[in-house]
Amino acid sequence: MTTTEENSAILVDSNGGQVALKAVKVRARLHELVAEVEVEQSYLNPQNTNIETVYTFPLPIGAVLLGIELEIAGKKLAGQVIERKRAERDYEEAVTDGNSAVLLQETGPGLYTASIGNLMARESAVIRYRYALMLSWQGNKLRLLLPTTIAPRYGNAEAAGLQPHQIPEFSLIAEYPFSLTVLVEGSLASMTIASPTHTISYEKLANGISAKISGQAVLDRDFVLTLESSTAQSSCVYMPDGDEHVAIASLRIPPVAANDKKPLAVKLLIDCSGSMGGTSIVQARKAALEILNALRPTDSFNVTLFGSDFKHLFPHMVPASGKFITQAWNRLEQLDADMGGTEMESALAATFALKGSDGAPCILLITDGAVYEHEKLVRRAAASAHRVFTVGVGTAVVDDFLESLAMKTGGACELVSPQEGMSEKILAQFHRLRQPKLEQVQIDWPTTPEWTTPLPQTLFAGDTVHAFAGFKRAVDGLVTLRTTAAGQPLSVTTTPTLSGEKDLPRIAAAHRIKHATPEEMLALSLKYQLLCALTSYLVVAEREVKAVDLPELHHVPQMLAAGWGGVGSVASVRSSASTLDDADDGPFASELCDDGHGLSSIQPAFSSLVGPGSTKKITSMQSASYSMASSDIDEYAPEINKVTPAEFIANLERDTVRIIRSIKLPKTIEALEYLGMPSEDAACLREELAKGGREDAVVMAYLYALSESNIGHLFGRALKRAILKAWKDSGPDIDLDASMAP
Repeated sequence: MTTTEENSAILVDSNGGQVALKAVKVRARLHELVAEVEVEQSYLNPQNTNIETVYTFPLPIGAVLLGIELEIAGKKLAGQVIERKRAERDYEEAVTDGNSAVLLQETGPGLYTASIGNLMARESAVIRYRYALMLSWQGNKLRLLLPTTIAPRYGNAEAAGLQPHQIPEFSLIAEYPFSLTVLVEGSLASMTIASPTHTISYEKLANGISAKISGQAVLDRDFVLTLESSTAQSSCVYMPDGDEHVAIASLRIPPVAANDKKPLAVKLLIDCSGSMGGTSIVQARKAALEILNALRPTDSFNVTLFGSDFKHLFPHMVPASGKFITQAWNRLEQLDADMGGTEMESALAATFALKGSDGAPCILLITDGAVYEHEKLVRRAAASAHRVFTVGVGTAVVDDFLESLAMKTGGACELVSPQEGMSEKILAQFHRLRQPKLEQVQIDWPTTPEWTTPLPQTLFAGDTVHAFAGFKRAVDGLVTLRTTAAGQPLSVTTTPTLSGEKDLPRIAAAHRIKHATPEEMLALSLKYQLLCALTSYLVVAEREVKAVDLPELHHVPQMLAAGWGGVGSVASVRSSASTLDDADDGPFASELCDDGHGLSSIQPAFSSLVGPGSTKKITSMQSASYSMASSDIDEYAPEINKVTPAEFIANLERDTVRIIRSIKLPKTIEALEYLGMPSEDAACLREELAKGGREDAVVMAYLYALSESNIGHLFGRALKRAILKAWKDSGPDIDLDASMAP
């Protein structure tokens, strides 16, 4: 399924627009270079039936989730980090047993999904989660960015790893109250504090400064807080971690003068897609003109504009002379977001191919980053021999993508909210472009560490390096960062101090996970209770009165980012994440019939997919052609003669999942045959039936075995859950299930 900025869904529920998320409160604490953030999401089920509410939300780059708590039905329950597949299974078990549960998972770079299963009619619930974030000096400023909403993105969300229920939806009418308080402590409290995104009120406290959003705010823009000081310091802190100690050194590389005589070959790449309309394109226009001002006559440049297609201002690189600068200026003054979708890959490839300059090529990319499938773009850029410097603009920038794109290519990322100074950000990028490359970067610890995390692949003078290390004993002695720039040695030294931040070992473990093998990643995640691609947070709340029916699925739609698309709205049309009420073929049919993965091309027999077995086990999934002879199959009308496993499952999806509470599963073998089950499997089921079992139990055992096999991922979440519940209700038979197992 493909989602574009021009095709985003509006989701309203059956009560005419009410949604489950009611408010979000954020409390943050800044101390040293660590931000500790607690987020409270309040939910209320406005329906007369139990629901499952699903909310996909963003977190900042480098956020380390430290805990989750669920408050529901008068109980407060803490979540546990467990292996991902087990968490998903236990969550489904809880939901189908009628209990309440919360599943929190990382769904992509910077994206997380919280599912609350069985929020009862008119019931409220609160999810609280904590995370920590390392702050970094950029020049003389610290910048805290807390994302609040996800802007519509272009591309294939499922190809980027999101499951259908995790794909964000969008609403014109959704409005979520947002409150935020930041406590700034220690030496940070003496700095100049400001927010370019929100109106802030300040209160002086005994332990620092409290900064609070004044007036009413909603989740329609990222929150940014800046702290400015002329005395930026390096530091190192450590604390015990069991029998060992963990140290975190935050070292600011000394600034160096830029080489103004160094000629640059600048390829300016500007996003003019629909998502850039309004605020973002205004910022892009300012940035482009600032870049033209920063070019020197010895430089060369070109400008490429892109959306659904791309176009170069000049056929090749041209000198930064008055003639070409004027031509570019006249065109960029008229810049608009009128080029359709964000086809960034082809635009990058065309920009890489531009010829006509002897200088080392670099790209300055101006975009909001609103695309899926980030990893493919990053890999393509990393293989190009170009350094990519990104400038992220807008009120809901995809910061993780732009940071990764810059770091993997030897560039740097600057994010600019609408009220921040664009000139300062562009000058910072040009200073990095012209400064000499740092060589032989190393950190000298006072004693040999047991482990260290790798230094970033790309470093620039004036920026902060966070280094993590583990020791057998307390860290005593100087910590020194050494490097050279243009042959000149640079160094910075700091003295370790004991910290009272109890979460430092977990923060360090999270950074170790980024560079670990899958086995090490899982072990660290479970030991330190950290979320990663292999784990999930799970909370299960046992209910005295169980839910009888399966819950209705309710997505929490995103608020549109302020200024998005020019008017802060999207077209009211169906998208890949359509509403349940208007889905003619079931909410998951398109996912299985046209999901971009080529499921219809799966040809092997089912036995080759789930493993070999005896004739008493499921044996095949090839072809069948049957006529309707039973009233049980009157509702099933797929026009097929031969099907693959994926097509059989798609037929189940299409003809059973109409509305989430109205799933009617097949109860007879003949109905399964009509949906495409092969005759070999039908014969096996009839042999089981001849032993005296109930036909509906045999059918459920077959469907359950199929859903749990190694092609079980082809089932939509709702259908798989319905099968699990029906299998439980049918009274599982150990011998019968064993005969079905692959």
